[in-house]
Amino acid sequence: MTQIPADYELLFDSHSVEYAIDRIAVRIKLELADALPIFICIMNGGLPFMWDLTKRLNFPLSMDFMYATRYDGLEGGDLKIHTRPQTDLCDRNVVVVDDVIDHGVTLRAVVNELEEVAGSVWTAVLVDKSPSRRRTDVQTIEPDFVALSAPSRFLIGRGMDFDGLYRNLPAIYARTF
Repeated sequence: MTQIPADYELLFDSHSVEYAIDRIAVRIKLELADALPIFICIMNGGLPFMWDLTKRLNFPLSMDFMYATRYDGLEGGDLKIHTRPQTDLCDRNVVVVDDVIDHGVTLRAVVNELEEVAGSVWTAVLVDKSPSRRRTDVQTIEPDFVALSAPSRFLIGRGMDFDGLYRNLPAIYARTF
C-alpha cells in the first residue's frame, strides 16, 4: 500500500470516485454516442481518468493525447505544450479529458488551440476545484462534464500528483493546510 503523506487527508474514497465517473459517463453517452468523438487526454494527469471514463463508453471513439502543463510542484506558471495530437482533428468532435481544473487557464488554452481545427470541442474533468477561484484577468473555461467538485486545496491521487508521485492512488487526497 502506498504511504500517503502525513499532511494529506482523504477527500474522496475510491468508491465515490468510481460512482462519479459512472455518472459522467452516462451524461457523455447521452450527448455524444452518435458523434464518433475523439478523446484527447491531457497528459500525464488525465490518463487515469480517461482510461476509467472511456471503459464505460460503449460507442465507437478514438483516442489521442496532448502533453500540456503549467505546474511545477505546487506553483502554476506559463503554459507549455510539449506534444500535440497526431490525429487529424479537422471537423472532428473532440472531448478534452483532464484530471483537474483549478483556474481554468490550461484547459482554456488547449481548447482554444483545438477549436481552430476541430468541428466541436467538449471538456471533461475529474475534479473541479472551486469555480469561484477562476481567474478574472485571463480567459478561462467552465468544463462541460465534471465528475467531482472539490475545495481549493492541493490534491493527489487519480492522476493528480505532487512532483510526479501519487497519480496511481485509487482515492483522492487533499493537503490539510
